[in-house]
Amino acid sequence: MKEKKRKITLSTWWQNFLTGVLATAIGVGLTFEVNNRVEHYKQKQAQRQAAMMAIYDVDQIISQFIRDKQREDAFFRVAMYLYTHQDQLETVAMDSLWMAAEYVVNTTENTPDWADDSTEKVFTGSMDALQNLGDITFYDNVQECYHLRRDMLNRLSCSYTFLRPVPEKYVLDYRKQVSATNMDYTGMMNQSAMAGLLRQIFRMPEVSLYLQKYLARDRNYQYFINQMIFLNQENKFIMNVTDEDLQHYIDQHINKTMPAKPKLLVGQWDLRQDHQKRTYLLSKDYSASTTVSMDYKIGVRTEGEHVNVPIFTPLTYSAEGSWSLDGDSLRFDFDPNTLQILSFDIDINNLPNRDENVSDDSIKLQYERMVKSQLQERTNWSWTNKVSLGKTGKVMFWEEQYTMPWGEVKTDKTQLLKSR
Repeated sequence: MKEKKRKITLSTWWQNFLTGVLATAIGVGLTFEVNNRVEHYKQKQAQRQAAMMAIYDVDQIISQFIRDKQREDAFFRVAMYLYTHQDQLETVAMDSLWMAAEYVVNTTENTPDWADDSTEKVFTGSMDALQNLGDITFYDNVQECYHLRRDMLNRLSCSYTFLRPVPEKYVLDYRKQVSATNMDYTGMMNQSAMAGLLRQIFRMPEVSLYLQKYLARDRNYQYFINQMIFLNQENKFIMNVTDEDLQHYIDQHINKTMPAKPKLLVGQWDLRQDHQKRTYLLSKDYSASTTVSMDYKIGVRTEGEHVNVPIFTPLTYSAEGSWSLDGDSLRFDFDPNTLQILSFDIDINNLPNRDENVSDDSIKLQYERMVKSQLQERTNWSWTNKVSLGKTGKVMFWEEQYTMPWGEVKTDKTQLLKSR
């Protein structure tokens, strides 16, 4: 006779207890799994962000190296032509004379754009940088690119191949000996004075040697450019970064802007730049007005010594015109005939050759009219800028591209704030 199996019946308390234990175990397991996945995702995102930051920075350094090489080429061609055609110094364009002088004169403004190492410090500052990136080859490549940058900067500042041979003091001493008749109204040397300066410079054996070393400088630039291009292309392959990925990174982290629309541009925009303040009022009917406060400077020539004395004349003026938007191009057209001087100040006591028989008000009015005429003649009253807006719509960005006489394309970026 078969024995019957006993049926185990759990009480309600035990059923609830075991169910709770099982649910807790499953919950804990799921929590750990989810947390692990979240942490893994965050690590991957941080790794990719660090990689994109480094790749973008190296690409910028390469672009700046290429621009500097193009500038070196253009300046050398001008300087070498004038060196071999010194009989034409009085007839060539002044831009060419200044280019030749700048090519060989060692000034304090010679630090290149690519010397900025702020991103390198961020990249290498973390003790976990190598671990976070997860690829030693990528890390080594980036470090090698930064090493190449430092090596090139060291050559610019220490190598006789790159050191410009003429001290800046030489030019300053020469300028002190130039008579007032060889200065223009701004106090700058005219064509004759610049030609004389270059002839003296070209007689220096150090300058001749510097011109002969052009090919060595060119080879240095090309070597560093080629090395960094190769390393950064490998970086992109290792981290699987496409051109589209890089552009998305630039749009999200570098160019945090949105397209400009006419209705968003309407209002008052303020621009502070150096020692001046500009306000632009854009109306719905596409009329525009501008108000400018600035420290203007005029040159007043003394009678006895024939020296140009700079006189500062703080002033504020306004002008009327129109604006238009075509795609991302913002154009202004102001009428110089609408220019009005709103305030004008001049230190009459520092004026040379002042006629004591003429009242202060008459002297002030005379110079105010002169300054107004200069502004009408010399100010650029129409221009077009590439425009975009910050995400809040309260910041406007202007971008202007122009070509220097030696062929380099430069970009100026300006930021304006919306005040109402």
